[in-house]
Amino acid sequence: MLFLILTLFALASSTTAEECSDSVAINNVNYPVTSRWCGRRIDSSMIADPSTLVPLPQELALEDRRIYVLPQVREALVKMAADAKIDGAKILVASGFRSVRYQRELIQKRLDRGQRIQTIFRYVAPPGYSEHHTGRALDLSPGGVVFGETRAYRWLKENAGDYGFVESIPQDSTNDEDWEPWHWYYNGDLPTP
Repeated sequence: MLFLILTLFALASSTTAEECSDSVAINNVNYPVTSRWCGRRIDSSMIADPSTLVPLPQELALEDRRIYVLPQVREALVKMAADAKIDGAKILVASGFRSVRYQRELIQKRLDRGQRIQTIFRYVAPPGYSEHHTGRALDLSPGGVVFGETRAYRWLKENAGDYGFVESIPQDSTNDEDWEPWHWYYNGDLPTP
């Protein structure tokens, strides 16, 4: 019985992957989008205009990085980080906005190191599919430990929603995705363009 269930699941998964017609071009080579990302391209109206982005305060940025987000995201993050600090949790941001071009470059670097595109797309969104393109996504730094085991993560699970942030890929994700406890998305109100 278990064999039958596993076989049906494998067939359903492969059919989904085969049915996906999404692809992305990286250095003039078209790559098929894996089933994880199929149909999840970011709407072009959601991609942030870099001229509207603002830098995060340096004390919230890992290793003095220049990290940019939408102004409303910065405002919410600053409030959230201050309240987390009062409760003994430190929020440190490793990454914010990424352009589609930068996403292509990230993937090309991995391809140049000999990684297979299917492996890359397991951990890195294809260009045009990353929430980071919106200026609303943040990757938080674990501070040398597994982020899902930190005080900051526990604090975020309990409080981030009050500031408009959601965990994009929680541990109980139903999309067969690897858990990303460090990845948070601002889902709060933004003025319409």
